Amino acid sequence: MANGSGDEFDRIVEGLDLELEFPAEEPMPASPVVHPSGATEGAPPSNHRRAFAWGAVLGAPLLLILATVSGWLVPRPLVVVAALIFVAGSIYLISQLPEHGPGHPDWPDDGAVL
Repeated sequence: MANGSGDEFDRIVEGLDLELEFPAEEPMPASPVVHPSGATEGAPPSNHRRAFAWGAVLGAPLLLILATVSGWLVPRPLVVVAALIFVAGSIYLISQLPEHGPGHPDWPDDGAVL
C-alpha cells in the first residue's frame, strides 16, 4: 500500500516539466573577517578602556575596604586618589551608555531593552 502510493507520486513528478535552476553557492571566505579594532567577526571587540574603568569603579573601593579591615591606616592623599579614580571610572562608564533621547524612535518609552 505504501509502495503503491510512492510509485504514483514518482510517476506524477516524472511527468512534470520542472526546469529549476538554482544559483551557484558562493564560496566561504578563506580567512575570517577582521574588524578595524583587530577582533575577528563573531567575537565582541575588546575595549581596554571599559575594562580599566570597571576596574577603577570596583577596585578602588574594594582596596579601601580591605585596607580598613586589615587595620592599615591609609594616608589621606591615597584615599583622595582612590576616590578620584572611582569618580573618573564612573564618569567614563556613564558617558558610554547608549543615547535614548528625543531622536530615538521609541522615546520616551524604551519598552523592554535587552
